[in-house]
Amino acid sequence: MAEADPKVKEQPKKKKGLPAVLVPLLACVLGAGAGGAGAAIALIKFAPALLGGGAAHAPAAAPHDPVPEGPLEYVEVDNAFTSNLADSGRYLQIKISLSTFGGPTAVESIEKHKPAIVSAVLAALGEVREPDLESAKAKDDLRERLKGVINSALKSKGEPGGVEEVFFTSLVVQ
Repeated sequence: MAEADPKVKEQPKKKKGLPAVLVPLLACVLGAGAGGAGAAIALIKFAPALLGGGAAHAPAAAPHDPVPEGPLEYVEVDNAFTSNLADSGRYLQIKISLSTFGGPTAVESIEKHKPAIVSAVLAALGEVREPDLESAKAKDDLRERLKGVINSALKSKGEPGGVEEVFFTSLVVQ
């Protein structure tokens, strides 16, 4: 029988993979690195605005978004607008209110040019068809169209056209 050499010690078997102590350490290092990268990106993106120099990098206001000058005011248009629908024998009757941030000046210009506004709204309603009233989105599109024609009517009279929104206070289709 062969005897083991007492000078040669048995070597432990090697484990594959990372030692158990390194796994949590490596996870902490990677997490800190990812957090640091995120912080660096945030600092690059938002530091100018936080330090007061962000005005040069801030996006400009869209040209169609007017800057509100005063408090929001509502102007009710007294007329009930009645028009035949363009594609059927039915008719539409609406009442509207307008909103503006233009202050007393805008309210006065709306009141002053009400005949031009009424005429523009009636002309626009003459083109309305039944599909233009079938859904909430279609009605919102009609409100936007009326806002455009009202602002155009005001601008044609030399006013700034500060109507922000058109609201239906009554809408009947028969």
